[in-house]
Amino acid sequence: MTGTRYRPSGFLWCVLGLGVALRIPGLGDSFYGDEVFSLLRDSARLVTDTEDCFRPLFFSLLYLWKQLGFHGEIGLRLLPLLFGWLQIPVAYSVGRRLGDERLARVFAVLIACSPMLIEFSQELRMYSLVALLALLQLWAALRALERPTMLRWIAFVAVAAAGVYTHFHYWIFLAGFVPAFIRERKTVPAWQGLAALAATALLYLPNLPHLVRFLAVRGGEYAVHIPSAIPKLLTAFTLGFNYFVLGEQGVGRAVGMGDLARNLPLALLAGAAAVLVLVPLIRIHAREWRDRALHWAHELFTLPAALALIAMLLTHKYWLQPKYLIFSVPFALLFVALAFRSLERVWLRRAVTAMGAAILLVALLHVWDSAHYGRREDWRGLTAYLQKQYEPSSALFALPGNYGLLAYYWPECRSLLQLADVPEGNQYSEDEINRLQARLTTKQRVFYIRWDTVQNLSDPHDALPHALNDIAVAPARITAFNPRFALYEWRLK
Repeated sequence: MTGTRYRPSGFLWCVLGLGVALRIPGLGDSFYGDEVFSLLRDSARLVTDTEDCFRPLFFSLLYLWKQLGFHGEIGLRLLPLLFGWLQIPVAYSVGRRLGDERLARVFAVLIACSPMLIEFSQELRMYSLVALLALLQLWAALRALERPTMLRWIAFVAVAAAGVYTHFHYWIFLAGFVPAFIRERKTVPAWQGLAALAATALLYLPNLPHLVRFLAVRGGEYAVHIPSAIPKLLTAFTLGFNYFVLGEQGVGRAVGMGDLARNLPLALLAGAAAVLVLVPLIRIHAREWRDRALHWAHELFTLPAALALIAMLLTHKYWLQPKYLIFSVPFALLFVALAFRSLERVWLRRAVTAMGAAILLVALLHVWDSAHYGRREDWRGLTAYLQKQYEPSSALFALPGNYGLLAYYWPECRSLLQLADVPEGNQYSEDEINRLQARLTTKQRVFYIRWDTVQNLSDPHDALPHALNDIAVAPARITAFNPRFALYEWRLK
């Protein structure tokens, strides 16, 4: 469809209202995880000089957002929420250009209701911006292919440069435009699109030293459990990070048949919905394989995912991590939109809609119940509990790690927190237990913050809590603030 001017329809305004309504609950929850870096480190100046300076754009925008007077959980998270909300009208416009009004509406609804896109619209990180830029990238490409003016190609390059300066993995996404421009060469000479990508590469050259420095310091991290990677990617892209109940996981976040068994009713619901979508999708490939939207979906979802998979197999690093590929989430949903549009029977459309609504409801209920699901550590709740329970005769232990959010919510803890190194071999000897006990001679109570992000790396066998169990007069009392975040408490006398 050619790019004609149009006013947003009443339907689009309703979807925009739905999108913001779904993104508001939980917006004021405690900061968690990597949000600490955005909050306390990377947005302290206009252009960050930290290890994240190889992807500075989001942090620069966050710095400016702070200067406008936005602070706290809600105020700061309004920025990623804005990016998530803007994804909806861009998706609608892309759908109109790739197909028709029906495809645009379905695509916009899927973007508005995507559990993963909703979740990252509430996280103080760059991922919501990345997904918005990906949609804008296709929108800019389609406009340039409709009428290839210099101004439109400059817009394409500007969005691409913003993408690679927001997250390095965006280069994987841009790789999908290479076959796309070759495929579209009858409309516009391929060299124009390839030249735009080359211009983006030139604009990125000044950032290479920052990237090399980051890889030298952190390149050895990001382990992965390869058999789990693809199922987790597809699950996250369609159902969100917090849909399933997961038990204790290691560094690679492995999932297996036991996890599937614990979630069997929900898995069956998701599986039934997947079948109803996959069958028409297969038919589209057989009957409408020349469909332009289908090609773009493969080029911007299938190809980046395949490249990330190859990189993961070669390096054994987590290139296929769902949030690193969030730029492809909209185009996985484009497959779903194409399949739904092709359903001719009303009862099938209603069945898919009902299953999708049920999946969304469960996913959101899990996102909003961070004490029992997902990955949102409740640092604010933890500190509120500690402030009430901690006494001068108490000790507070944790493994070495970043506890900036603990200090953010409870500044006084800086002088109270004791970091405990675990012996080599992850086992305390009798002498080491005696030395630990000597540190606690004057204490009657000891608290231990068990956060699996650091525990998986520093104490995978829980040697420290086992040692404290040996010292205490009774087993630990455990207060969970998230499945991966808990406070252990022992009485020593």
